[in-house]
Amino acid sequence: MSSSQDIMSLLQNVWTKLQALPQDHPLTQAAFSIIVLFFLTFLTMIVAGCVYGCCGCCSPGTKNRVSTETWEP
Repeated sequence: MSSSQDIMSLLQNVWTKLQALPQDHPLTQAAFSIIVLFFLTFLTMIVAGCVYGCCGCCSPGTKNRVSTETWEP
């Protein structure tokens, strides 16, 4: 089998499971929703990291620096 056929069979298997989900046990539904939330959180963090790192929102001159001077009142 080629890789595209493998992916298509995997997606078809997932689609079949998703269609049967409303009739499944509530525990299965909860587990599925937790997995989906984890996946969405992971994708959101990846996108946020890429946006923060690649968009230039923190140029080298604007980074926070810790001062080595001592503060006296």
